[in-house]
Amino acid sequence: MKPILTRDHALFLDLDGTLLEFAPTAEEVVVPEGLTAMLRGLAAQREGALAILSGRKLGQIDAVTGDPFPAGAEHGFVRRDATGRIHHPVRGTANRDAWRAALEAAALRHSGVRIEPKDSALVAHFRAAPEAGPALREAIEAMIAASPEVELLAANMAWEIRPRGAGKGRALEWFMAQPPFAGRVPVFVGDDVTDEEAIAAADALGGHGLHVHRDFDGTPAAVLAWLDQALVPGGV
Repeated sequence: MKPILTRDHALFLDLDGTLLEFAPTAEEVVVPEGLTAMLRGLAAQREGALAILSGRKLGQIDAVTGDPFPAGAEHGFVRRDATGRIHHPVRGTANRDAWRAALEAAALRHSGVRIEPKDSALVAHFRAAPEAGPALREAIEAMIAASPEVELLAANMAWEIRPRGAGKGRALEWFMAQPPFAGRVPVFVGDDVTDEEAIAAADALGGHGLHVHRDFDGTPAAVLAWLDQALVPGGV
């Protein structure tokens, strides 16, 4: 059940599919009018206890939000705390360059597949070529079979090779152990399988883990409307 947001809540928000409608690429999304102002207001209500937890790279997050809010980028592998300091809890793998070359070769065989290198991960996007999804997964699973230090993450119309040891759930726990998040009640909102661990982490800490499709009407517009209610003059 969605809580009535108060100043005692610490907010953790996913971007794509949660605050933003999906687009073929990260650069093509339409940022809702007033999003930056709304996030600023929500953060100010909570003395800065608002963080973005997203699969996007940190620069891509900032391009959407406008302000450099605390963030867990690349599913929590790159973290920016409330002071602006950057933390890298997990580094990449020695096989990254070879895997990237193999994925880019596979993309040439499947029109519409796009390979995205991140600081700590590699992503094969197949939103524009959904029929290529099963073949890409099979190839990636074979490629990383002998590398227990990484895992295959099933994202929304994408497969991601990421190092083990981080994730949105751990990022949320990390933020909740430090100011201005510590001592508040966590609220996380996400939409994808990659968000389930953060949903579980928020619940485990006595807060609220919310899913766009289970707890809203399945649209970012519904999430934005709910968040906006917390900014109503005279609200709690």
